[in-house]
Amino acid sequence: MDKKTLLGLLFIGVILVGWWIIMKPSAEEVERERQRTAHIKDSIAEAKRINDSIETLNQAVITDETIVTENLLDTLFESLPDSLKALAIDSIRKKEADSKYGPFSPHASGNDTYITVETDKFLVKFDPLGGRIGNVQLKNYHNYKKRYNERVTDTLNLYIDSLSGYNLTLFCQNRQINTAELYFDTDAENVKITGEDSAVIKYKLYANQAKDQYIEFSYTLQGNNYMIDFDIHFVKMDNVLDANQSGLPFSWYQVTPSQEREVNNERTRSNIFYKADDEDIYRVKRGGGPGKKKIEKEVKWISFKQQFFSTALIAKDGFTNYPFPAESAAPPNDNPFINMAYSVELAIPYGYSNDETFAMQMYMGPNHYNTLKKYKIDLEDQIDLGAFWLFSIVNKYLIIPVFNFFDKMHLGYGLIILLLTLIIKLILSPITYKTFVSSAKMRILKPDIDILSEKFKPEQAMEKQQAIMQLYRRAGVSPLAGCIPALLQMPILLAMFSFFPAAIELRQQGFLWATDLSSYDSILQLPFKIPFYGDHVSLFTILMTVTTMIYTSMSNSQMSMGGMQAKQMKIMMYLMPVLFLGILNNYSSALSYYYFLSNVVSILLTLAIRRFFINEDKLRLVIEENKKRPVKKSKWQQRVEDMQKVRQEQARMRSGGGKKK
Repeated sequence: MDKKTLLGLLFIGVILVGWWIIMKPSAEEVERERQRTAHIKDSIAEAKRINDSIETLNQAVITDETIVTENLLDTLFESLPDSLKALAIDSIRKKEADSKYGPFSPHASGNDTYITVETDKFLVKFDPLGGRIGNVQLKNYHNYKKRYNERVTDTLNLYIDSLSGYNLTLFCQNRQINTAELYFDTDAENVKITGEDSAVIKYKLYANQAKDQYIEFSYTLQGNNYMIDFDIHFVKMDNVLDANQSGLPFSWYQVTPSQEREVNNERTRSNIFYKADDEDIYRVKRGGGPGKKKIEKEVKWISFKQQFFSTALIAKDGFTNYPFPAESAAPPNDNPFINMAYSVELAIPYGYSNDETFAMQMYMGPNHYNTLKKYKIDLEDQIDLGAFWLFSIVNKYLIIPVFNFFDKMHLGYGLIILLLTLIIKLILSPITYKTFVSSAKMRILKPDIDILSEKFKPEQAMEKQQAIMQLYRRAGVSPLAGCIPALLQMPILLAMFSFFPAAIELRQQGFLWATDLSSYDSILQLPFKIPFYGDHVSLFTILMTVTTMIYTSMSNSQMSMGGMQAKQMKIMMYLMPVLFLGILNNYSSALSYYYFLSNVVSILLTLAIRRFFINEDKLRLVIEENKKRPVKKSKWQQRVEDMQKVRQEQARMRSGGGKKK
């Protein structure tokens, strides 16, 4: 190595040593580097511990291992830094959703924003949770804030949204998935429609986040219609859902608030109605109120009926795979602000095809007869117009048309009921006249009947009856002539008993001191409750009772019967108004008002017929002339007399009268 090379290497060494001395870190810098390295090691260890804790929490949620107690889970969760607790919660929820909802797990959470559609008939709010109709508020109807007169404008909600809804159960990868627990996606916006305009609201559940695989709830609303089209659309679900069910369970449940003045009467008029495939209309509870039943038929529609409002679910092709358990229940502790709780478990047929739709409709509105009738699916038959078919016919084809005719004139309902009463009395006037004529004839014959009664001994009752009947035939008088007209009036009287409490037109409509003709009128609130009567005094009911007593007294004065039987009948005739005083005190004031008017008109007709239309002297002459004529016996009368003679002979033989001495 020469001298120059040695000097060069030495120079380089000096430079390196000098650079090292110059660049050597200070003691502070060395300490900082040591701390950074230690922090990195600690962070790696912390991350591993966090990951282990999250995994432990996830496994506990998924497997529900009993060895992981709640205290251990709390300890593990609390050991996480605040910045990572949200990450742990999201991770747990995702694992839980994946396990519970499978391909629909992204819908386990979502947007809570309601979509509102306002129409001419109601305000409808759609809830993304379950893709359901969350709330329906009817327009032009009011709810009672208190039990009496105070009303709240535009607050009539058909049901309590937080306690009501519907759910479609899906079966996927051995899971049972409830759509009511999932958030549907929608691009719909708030909208207001009127008249013939329509709006379509669609909610979708995507499977595996694929836009071409989904279940869609589609709703079509029209501005002037209470009916909502509701279609469930399945697109490419045949490879997603398990093909082990011939029908998908569809549960529908509602809790309805008390809408009326008197909740107990409201509950007795609430029920579940349904139309079966045999075209008949059925109810879950006979007479109304809480009830439970298994529906053993294919169902075309089913309705949760309140006293004056209904929500009905109509399947265009029917709900199959019955039986369907249905129940209406009263609220716990007799809560006065809750009417009824309804529930039914239906089934939607599903064929597991590539593209399939189940079409339904939902009626949400008033129980107005003509409104329901226009849908032509017999929804109007859920309105109670009479337990017997004859009463229902009278209401459908006589009372309702006449009532609607006057209602279109916008007359007050007090005047409408008065006009309705006069028309009914006019229709019945021929029958009423015949009743009075028959009573007058019987009264004229009473002296002759008394003579016959004295002629026969008590043990000759059969002979006495035959003699009286022969007297009737000779005089041309029928003892049934007074009974038959009264029977013919009964269908109309009983039809009105059903019509007024069911007429929604009378709801919250006042007249004189009555604030609601569909409910009772009260002029005095009692501080106590009288059994069978109530805690208030209804003036219309008192007026009805008083006029009934007067009319009964006038009718009794026309009776020709005597003896114990007549006395018992008179007592019953006076007891009936007292009985109805207790019944009608809590009933529709329109009904009591109608009966009061009917009694007043009947009293006036009685006085008029007695004074101007019936001449008893002329009737007596006619009867005397009839007695002189020979009486022709009909074959039926002859057979009756022959049978009576045979019975008399048999009676004498049994008593020994036929034995020879």
